[in-house]
Amino acid sequence: MELRWLESFVTVAEELHFARAADRLHLAPSALSAQVRALESHLGVRLIDRGRRTRPALTGAGRLFLEEARQTLAQAARAEAVGRQAGRGELGHAEIAYVASAAFSGVLTDVLTRCAAPGTQLTVQVRELETPAQLEALACGDIDVGFLRWRPEYPPGVTATCLLGEEVVLALPTGSPLAECEAVPAAELRHERFVAPHFDEEYGCRDQILEVAERGGFTPQCAPPVRDFIAALTLVGGGLAVALVPDSLRRVRIPGVTYRSLADVRLVTRLVGAYRKGEASPAVRGV
Repeated sequence: MELRWLESFVTVAEELHFARAADRLHLAPSALSAQVRALESHLGVRLIDRGRRTRPALTGAGRLFLEEARQTLAQAARAEAVGRQAGRGELGHAEIAYVASAAFSGVLTDVLTRCAAPGTQLTVQVRELETPAQLEALACGDIDVGFLRWRPEYPPGVTATCLLGEEVVLALPTGSPLAECEAVPAAELRHERFVAPHFDEEYGCRDQILEVAERGGFTPQCAPPVRDFIAALTLVGGGLAVALVPDSLRRVRIPGVTYRSLADVRLVTRLVGAYRKGEASPAVRGV
């Protein structure tokens, strides 16, 4: 049973006039009659009485069949719409993970806002996850998109796109004399202890601390690593260390923490979106 047969029957049933129904469907009246006859033959029942001198009328079977035909056409239209939306990446589900510092950059909220835009029916599950755990979850398919800090290399099958480059600033205790500086020279940090997230020691933060120390002409002292930048800022607020953090963390108002630019070193950190190469899901590609 073909959908075009149902459409022809429903249109004739609504118009009760073959010529007008044919005009609505942009068909020749003979083609329309042939489709209705094909449907009746398929069902083995007459649906429309075709009087020569009277208007066509629905039979008892036709009246019963009409509502079912309308529901079938409506469901077919919904199925087509769902398929097209899914193909455009406007429908589906994606698992997203992010490092804590990404939440303050605005990039993650922008993506989530786009996912919730009118006309889309994307559902996303969002959770905070450290960088190494994100890369592992991406590789094994537990998450679909990761927001994390740049790495020089990624697991096989995973790639990344730079979303944001931002200045690295110095977080220091508000009571420190260095907080009086508009921008802090690297040499003034020779007596400070630096704290960094443990997962960022190998890349990023470690290199940044070494670059500042080289510029200032000293060997850096490092506090034990912590879980993330928020934990690092908590130590800074307690007067136990200083930290090099992305500029977007200025939005984090932790008591006792002051942010200052570096006077003679320009450092940049990159936030990337990581995902699987050759991702097949249109919804994930849409994200």
